Amino acid sequence: MNTIWSIRTGIRDFLEVIYRTCQAWIGKYPFIKTAYTVFSWLSLIMFALSLVFVKESRTMMVQYLWSFYVLLQFWFLCRSKTMPWKPIVLFVLAGVFLVVPFTTLTVNALHVLFSGKTSDLWSIAVITPIFEELWKLLPLGIFLLFSRRASALSLSDYTLIGAATGVGFQLMEELSRRWLSSGILAKKFGYSFTMLGGETIHWDFFSLFPGRFEESLFPTLMTVGHPVHTAMIALACGIAYRLRTRLTKWVFLFPVIILLWSILDHAAYNGQHKLPGWVFRLHDWTGSGYKTQPTFLLMLATSLFADYWSLNKIRNRLPALPNEPLFNPINELWNMARSFCLDRGKFIYWLSFYRERRELGFHLLYGNEEATDRKAVVQARVKALCQTLTVLTLILLVTSLFAGIGAYTGGGETACFACMFDSLQDWWDRLEWYEQGALLLGALALSLLFVGFWPALGIGMSAVGIAGSGHEIAGYIRDPKKLLTPENMLSVAIGIALSRIPFGKALRWVGEKGRRYVRKLLDRLGSRKPDVDVPVKPKPPKNDGKSPDKHPDDPKKPDDDTSNKADEGTGELKTEEVIAPQSGKAIKVYTDGNTIIPVDKIEKYLRGKVNVNIQELTKELRDLKQLRQTQRKVFDADPQNAERIKRLEKMKHNFDRSDDMRQKLESIGLSDTIENNQSIAKHLLEVGKQVNPENTLDFPSILEGPNGRLKVLTTWKMVDGQPYLSTIKLIPTTI
Repeated sequence: MNTIWSIRTGIRDFLEVIYRTCQAWIGKYPFIKTAYTVFSWLSLIMFALSLVFVKESRTMMVQYLWSFYVLLQFWFLCRSKTMPWKPIVLFVLAGVFLVVPFTTLTVNALHVLFSGKTSDLWSIAVITPIFEELWKLLPLGIFLLFSRRASALSLSDYTLIGAATGVGFQLMEELSRRWLSSGILAKKFGYSFTMLGGETIHWDFFSLFPGRFEESLFPTLMTVGHPVHTAMIALACGIAYRLRTRLTKWVFLFPVIILLWSILDHAAYNGQHKLPGWVFRLHDWTGSGYKTQPTFLLMLATSLFADYWSLNKIRNRLPALPNEPLFNPINELWNMARSFCLDRGKFIYWLSFYRERRELGFHLLYGNEEATDRKAVVQARVKALCQTLTVLTLILLVTSLFAGIGAYTGGGETACFACMFDSLQDWWDRLEWYEQGALLLGALALSLLFVGFWPALGIGMSAVGIAGSGHEIAGYIRDPKKLLTPENMLSVAIGIALSRIPFGKALRWVGEKGRRYVRKLLDRLGSRKPDVDVPVKPKPPKNDGKSPDKHPDDPKKPDDDTSNKADEGTGELKTEEVIAPQSGKAIKVYTDGNTIIPVDKIEKYLRGKVNVNIQELTKELRDLKQLRQTQRKVFDADPQNAERIKRLEKMKHNFDRSDDMRQKLESIGLSDTIENNQSIAKHLLEVGKQVNPENTLDFPSILEGPNGRLKVLTTWKMVDGQPYLSTIKLIPTTI
């Protein structure tokens, strides 16, 4: 025994020396990491291209997604796990690159020794099931032999290790079947369809652990997929190891029995109608494969209960959160799901805290001397996460209290769901044409994994249409009554139809580009009627002094109106200084006595003249994000860094919106001149005459230019009964 221990320790120490040497080289020669990054990106690009041009790549992607889905199901059900995601993925790779080649080598070696073919009955129904089920346990055995934390695993860890190895093995097995399948039946019905049995391998999205083997025509037996068999055997090994001190060593017969059961299921399915009758009678006694998965689920539920029962025994030695009287998976799932839906920034804290608290608990319960070396590190991480989550929980409680008070008193503002669509189109409009095209091709390539070309094209065009129509969607969300008018319902229906048919977007583009040429042609032919001015509402009569405590307006000299007449003749507007309602500072505004338009909204904000040094801002924002990514502890040491990033992103967003509106104005021929700015101001003053307290949000209007028109959405505030321009949005329109 000591010899085995010495050999095991020597191998592990040798491998650790190699690992530390590689890490030192990477730290000493940064170009290694750079070369690896370049290689990774090139590989990803080549893979994305292969999805479009290579059928086998799409086949591989489909099987990979199914296998990934099975692994996610196990990950969700194994609630007492202590292992993070990365080591579990390594076990998947072990199933692909270790178990599959080792099994193939073993079976071929036996055929070399005893002759025969791999298609023989004794090979398919006897040798293959035995060695496949045995060698799938090889990664678990290697991990238990060499890992320092092997003694402190939970029962869910055993289950996940077995399931991950089975997922990797089944991934390669099914991928080989998909690639090698041919013939009329495979092309028409799928790679696993047979003439007498129908569909034999079932990948159902709404089933638990898809990938079972069962004939769809007159089924008499079945077998679960490799992940379930291997997970059940691995879990039985964990249960036996956990109970070895309480029971006799005969308890290790339990995983042997489960292994034999899995081999029997596998052999009976592979040798249908060919093996001796006693094999199928024995298989009938065990449920013909239909009892395997329920038995595994019963074992998994029992193991979860045992794990949490053990953790609650040492509850006083583990950190607990406020209002957490008992450790249980239901509360953990609830807190993680709530944080994922409401505040994703806290989700990683909940996930890490619960996992590492369980890891600490099993170290305290079952860890040997080697596992004790990790206990201090895990305990420090759990303590830090517990403090963080405690503070976050208290903040949440206080916030909820004040939110409840605000709701009770009627305060607060409504959430702006429509603003997300506005932001989506703002982002989309900032992209160059080749960037938009690349996104469209990416959506098309991803859709081709699941549907044909024309449906995939429709999906891609729909996604692009939603991104490019965010303002219109936001407008309908804010005011659904717009859809009630016949003309709007018709336009929406036509827009939806154009976005669904091939080249519909091209038709809209042609209509947008050709509209103004058609208008010019109609003007020359004299067939288009001139636009009729909208009548202006009459102003309220001036005070005549007849009401109590009122005096008539002071009489004016005949020449007092000269300046106003001059303004009308020259096109100039009246400006005043008022106190801004938000900042409280004196600002210059356009006004007609009723509507108030800040001058800077037009001369600066609409013209891309926001007072921001975009080069320095971008550099500072990039440096802060790089610091957060590479030196998180240094970044978190100064709380102002996070706030500074938020302010910089807001400033950059304002600059981008301002520059975007400048480009839109110039696209319709309204360059930055005094005349054009005053023309825009006059338009907004006319709009303000139609604003009242009931329609201050996103009031629509059309701004005409020499080369086209823009849809304008303005938001107003009522200041002393007068509309005050708050925000403005410019939207290209085809109207």
